[in-house]
Amino acid sequence: MCTRILWKNNIGVFRGRSMDWPESTHPVLTVLPRGMKRDGGLIGDTVVVPEDPARWTSKYGSIVKSLYGVAQADGLNEKGLGAHLLFLRATDFGTRQPEKPAFHAALWAQAAVDNAATVEEALEYVDTVQVVLAEAFGHKTTVHLALNDPTGDSSIIEYVGGKPIVHHDCNDRIMTNDPIYEEQLALLA
Repeated sequence: MCTRILWKNNIGVFRGRSMDWPESTHPVLTVLPRGMKRDGGLIGDTVVVPEDPARWTSKYGSIVKSLYGVAQADGLNEKGLGAHLLFLRATDFGTRQPEKPAFHAALWAQAAVDNAATVEEALEYVDTVQVVLAEAFGHKTTVHLALNDPTGDSSIIEYVGGKPIVHHDCNDRIMTNDPIYEEQLALLA
């Protein structure tokens, strides 16, 4: 199972992630400059968010690992904000909220590293948009997101029952795919 870890000590903040998937995701590591225009309603040329897609220009340059050529599963921006998508079967983004611009979940990590320098800024940004389910290459984007920055701040965001659940604590350092994070904490205890 995929796992994301965060370790902070007197030397620095270290992040790691395993990618355990039953097939090749054709990962590509890409360096992206700041100033790139994004459309959260598109997967390639396919429109997946027809109404009020989130559009932005990246504030920060980043290095990302893409999956299947459409999803950014991991990213790290020039300010040190890291974002990591992991599979979560229980994901339910809920019904579309037309009052918020939306982007598909395959861009969730990219949107975070494009728009925020810290975990706190990323959480504020995510509050202003809606993440919606997308499907590509036969896979639905049922994912949860881990965020971390150079201070050791950490957050895990999941959508369960149509509502965002945010865990924001520097002790939220280890995350796997399933089950939901609350159950992961109970199992750890």
